[in-house]
Amino acid sequence: MRRTRGLHRKQRQKVPFPTVALVGYTNAGKSTLFNRLTGSEVFAKDLLFATLDTTQRTIRLPQGRPAIIADTVGFISDLPHELVESFRATLEEVGEADLILHVRDIASADTDAQAADVESVLQQIEIPEGKTRRVLEVWNKIDLLDGDAREAVLGQAERQQRDGTAVAVSAWTGEGVESLRETIARLIDDDPETRVTLAPDQGEALAWLYEHGRVTDRETDELGRTHVAVRLHPAALGRFERLYPDLAG
Repeated sequence: MRRTRGLHRKQRQKVPFPTVALVGYTNAGKSTLFNRLTGSEVFAKDLLFATLDTTQRTIRLPQGRPAIIADTVGFISDLPHELVESFRATLEEVGEADLILHVRDIASADTDAQAADVESVLQQIEIPEGKTRRVLEVWNKIDLLDGDAREAVLGQAERQQRDGTAVAVSAWTGEGVESLRETIARLIDDDPETRVTLAPDQGEALAWLYEHGRVTDRETDELGRTHVAVRLHPAALGRFERLYPDLAG
């Protein structure tokens, strides 16, 4: 499994998209959130280790930014080091991710203790040299809260969302999910901006830019040329320059 995932990562690097990994205490609602974000039907059940493998999908974030999102195994209290080792093929996706979504069952009385357990496991996962671990907490199951408890959670989440540290959602009802998408896009959208001018007959290159980057501005001049501002991962920019050398720079 580790070899297979390594091959998958190399394939992704050819057209590199930002990667997002879902982690959380078991039954926090990761797979339900994964299904909500991707429109897929990953097995989501109130069972220990309902997700034993990593499932990956490509999603479109606001303004068309593509990203790869991965669901992972649920963590438990005092997860033994040996068990972390046995799930290494799955957890390697977490170490490689550009952004980690820490899904919390915010309606649980044990939510703080569960979050501490997840953080403990995250510290055991190696990250590549030069990479910074970025974590966004997703406070799930707000549909199970009411009254003062709900208002307190939503108020705190609103303050932390501005800092890019927490978002409140209900994966079950969809409440807050679009706001989560926007926050994810904001946190991973740190690729440099490139400006490209395309002739009227270069629609293929324009489509490539939309497919592999995020177009932030587009104008057409009186000669029919299209001027595009696009954010591309450096490796994606390199591939664009190889495919369309006359447009590079």
